[in-house]
Amino acid sequence: MYFEVEFKKEDNRWKAFENDAADIFEKFDYAVDRDVRFKTYRWFQIDFIAQNGERRFFVDCKNHSYIPPEKEKEFVKAQLNRAYNFIEKANKKKKKNIILLVTKNKTNSLILHKEGSEKILAVDLQSLPSLLKEIEIYEDELYMF
Repeated sequence: MYFEVEFKKEDNRWKAFENDAADIFEKFDYAVDRDVRFKTYRWFQIDFIAQNGERRFFVDCKNHSYIPPEKEKEFVKAQLNRAYNFIEKANKKKKKNIILLVTKNKTNSLILHKEGSEKILAVDLQSLPSLLKEIEIYEDELYMF
């Protein structure tokens, strides 16, 4: 019984983190679909998809203290696979599709990102509002497909 309560408690904190990230997108007038699950040749799950008239973010939330750059790229590659499958399955209109990892702790955040360096793969939760507020500035630097 004790372990079940602890597991659910931890699970709720994780879901709260995902909801906090999704809420930020909603404050910037993005429509958000949370916990998107679908099946093509296998089952897929995306933490949430946030979209407005021209952009669609496929967001994967990560609660790691540190994500090495190689691991970041691995997470983005997996999310890209899920996004391609979603677009194919849903037959959605063409938009600027963006893959983004949202982390609880600093990683390849906007603060550390330098123009001209590799694409922005991840942003910490605290920097997410800055990204969305100034999206036009960062758009070319995001991992877009």
